[in-house]
Amino acid sequence: MQAPQVDSKIAAFILDSQATDLMRIVRNFQRQGKKSDYTAKIADDESLFAAFVFKPRTQVLDLDGLPESFQAQVKPFNILGLIRERDGQGGDSGRMMLDLLGGCARPFSSLKSAVELRKELYPGSVLTFANHLLRCRGLEKDVTEYAYEEFMKEMRDREQSVLAARGTQNPMAGLL
Repeated sequence: MQAPQVDSKIAAFILDSQATDLMRIVRNFQRQGKKSDYTAKIADDESLFAAFVFKPRTQVLDLDGLPESFQAQVKPFNILGLIRERDGQGGDSGRMMLDLLGGCARPFSSLKSAVELRKELYPGSVLTFANHLLRCRGLEKDVTEYAYEEFMKEMRDREQSVLAARGTQNPMAGLL
């Protein structure tokens, strides 16, 4: 997928952040003995459900209604980004977004670092997914409309809000 026209520093920040988060997810599931088929919820409230879904090729290709261009990018092991909007009462509104974020010839659990995982990501899809997720979480404008400094200020403000809501001092909690 063609990457949206995002400031290159913003794109690098999003891609690096996602690779780091995804690698942490992979390691957590690896400790549970899972290698290639798992789902990590990243949001689940009355307005939306969002998750990173790790699936092998056969399971991805079994999904109905995938365009040929999507199917052509599917590799033996894949990361999907899923967002399902809800009606505010917790019920599904019917709008669902599915992005193929990355693909690899071997299980993601075999990768050694976030740097290796970043190489397996599809930048356009990751940026599109992050933009969808941020917009669903209340970002007032599209990431393509931000200058780097303004975007980073917005992310710092969001991080402080998340930390305050969680009552934690974890500096990595919930940027995206």
